[in-house]
Amino acid sequence: MQPILRASRFLLPATFLGYAAVVNLGYAQFPDRAELTRDLLSGGPTARMESVYRQSLPHRETAIGTLGALRYMALGEGRKGVLIGPDGWLFTAEEIRPLTDDLDASLNRIDRIRDRLERAGAQLVVIPVPGKLDVHVAHSDTATAEGIATLYDAFLAGLDDRGIATLDARAALRLDAEWRAAFFRTDTHWTPRGAEGVARALAGSGLVALGDTDFTIRTLPETQFTGDLVSFVTTDDLAPTLGLMPESATPYTAETTDSAADIFAGTEAGATLLIGTSYSANPTWSFAEALKLALGRDVLNLAVEGQGPARPMLDYLASDDFQTAPPEVVIWEFPVRYLTDPALWSGPATEKSGA
Repeated sequence: MQPILRASRFLLPATFLGYAAVVNLGYAQFPDRAELTRDLLSGGPTARMESVYRQSLPHRETAIGTLGALRYMALGEGRKGVLIGPDGWLFTAEEIRPLTDDLDASLNRIDRIRDRLERAGAQLVVIPVPGKLDVHVAHSDTATAEGIATLYDAFLAGLDDRGIATLDARAALRLDAEWRAAFFRTDTHWTPRGAEGVARALAGSGLVALGDTDFTIRTLPETQFTGDLVSFVTTDDLAPTLGLMPESATPYTAETTDSAADIFAGTEAGATLLIGTSYSANPTWSFAEALKLALGRDVLNLAVEGQGPARPMLDYLASDDFQTAPPEVVIWEFPVRYLTDPALWSGPATEKSGA
């Protein structure tokens, strides 16, 4: 019996080593002699091995997810890119990224964009989106939120100094956060409720003249999704075991009762445009629809996901649509955390737009 027990002690290491050998042989790629000589001089084998292991190693995602889950349970931490609140709320680390560029430079660009729109007969209204840390301080701490809160205050003050019409969205979102979530617990974005609060605040601000367009609301099926910050902690399938449950939202559409207006909306001069980021572009949050209902105006949504707030605006100003059919109002949704992104204003459209 004792020999069997002693032998079993080596069973797990032997199994692991055997598995490793099979995996490595299965994924190895043996070059010919000329290719091997050339690659050795250029470092090719190392790069190839790294690529194979990074892309093809079995169970890679499971291993990463498991290690992330263990780190979260043991230390209450995630990977670089996420901040963990004391009660499991997740925040993007972009909200504590230092300001590396001159804030005045961004404010001056926005000022020039406002001037260009005004020369075309269009009104600009900026909606700065505060940091989630700045709104849901109760789920983080004041010290952590201080940087993004200070940046928001400075941005609002700078826009006001330049006479740019601006909505204090933070006030509306903080009010909403007192009794319900203005942002999702595990996602970067605002909830449909939070988006509605901002839309109502804009309607009550007097910054945009209210219209009298009637809309029919169509509620869409509830959708469930994994918050975009969960990937910095673990995999989607392991997240619920850590209490990081799927988020849910019930999106909706607001359609004009005049079908002809739907066909031609936004193609003629005098339209109301929404330009911004995924806070506006993603239909799950229904921000464009909330603006339609609150303002009584049809709103053409030109927001784009994954490009930040500047690129969609610069691309629009460089477009034929702006030249041939200037809008009446442009609502610019602008998350303040992008002000710390050195690439905010980069790209060829900057020159074309004159901004």
